[in-house]
Amino acid sequence: MIAFRTAADLDLFRPSIVRVHHMPSEAATGQHFAPAMSFPQYITVQQVIDALREMQSETDSIYYLFVTDFDDHLVGVVSLHQLLLAEREARLFELMDRRVLSLSPDASLEEQAHLVSESGLLALPVLDAKGRLIGAMDVSDLITAIQNEATGDMYHLAGLSAHEDMRKPIAHAVSNRVLWLCFSLVAAMLATWVLGVFAPFIAHFAILVAFMPLVVWPVSKAGMQTFTFLVRSMSLGKLSPADVRRILGRELLIGLGNGLGIGMLVGAIGWFWQGDIILGLIVAVATLVNLLLAALLGVVVPLTMQVLHRKSVRPASLCVTAITTVSSITLVLVLGSLAAQMGYL
Repeated sequence: MIAFRTAADLDLFRPSIVRVHHMPSEAATGQHFAPAMSFPQYITVQQVIDALREMQSETDSIYYLFVTDFDDHLVGVVSLHQLLLAEREARLFELMDRRVLSLSPDASLEEQAHLVSESGLLALPVLDAKGRLIGAMDVSDLITAIQNEATGDMYHLAGLSAHEDMRKPIAHAVSNRVLWLCFSLVAAMLATWVLGVFAPFIAHFAILVAFMPLVVWPVSKAGMQTFTFLVRSMSLGKLSPADVRRILGRELLIGLGNGLGIGMLVGAIGWFWQGDIILGLIVAVATLVNLLLAALLGVVVPLTMQVLHRKSVRPASLCVTAITTVSSITLVLVLGSLAAQMGYL
């Protein structure tokens, strides 16, 4: 494979025997592929070697030689190893491997990474719907693109813009972050509304408010753990629609295990701290139920993103955090209110 940043760069020093293939600008698909060069199938090995010697030193990404027919259809590929060991008068069609793995121009980064991982190749040709060579994907470019996407996902989870940089003005950073903080206020307002609804009850049983962080923090963290795991699995192509039931059952069992463990621990803290077993049971049950809810949301929200073809994880992660926070506060107060009405608190 021979690929360059732009077709113009490639044209500057290509021999006349080499053909240039690049994706037309009107066929933009959101994916960037480098222009590629190919050789006609009827030329000899010596002609190919002579052409390569004419190339400048910038051609350092040569792994395979693409071979095309007169209509630019990809018909085979020849490795440099084959080329060096072949007879000088042999023609490319005699050496080439006709079983060629290729990418479509609309292949996602996940699909590209999966194909490269399975094949072990360092480069892949990009073909249009008619099988014509229109570009190439280089592993080094793919790794860079995946790293950039992973960085963007990490920034989005934290509510940051993927373009934020230390060299950008402070005003730019403020404008990027303030919107996320405003969205976070929605969850805070919901939680405040719930506290307001139960204000008369809280006035008599204010101790329940002191226990809310013990329920809220583990639950919100558990929701984000499941959410992050699912998003990552989908990005790597490890999760298919057929795995939904299995992964949901797995995460709910994990939530149940965490809920029993953390719930008993939080309940024991409430019991020994206040000497009230009912108070301990309230926070223990609230923790167990909400950890199950967090596991459910951590699976359902990413899958919904996938169905809707949404890439940004920022609003989705906020949704998980907001729902788990509000539900944790609400359940503690509801259980406490019921216990009080029954005379147990």
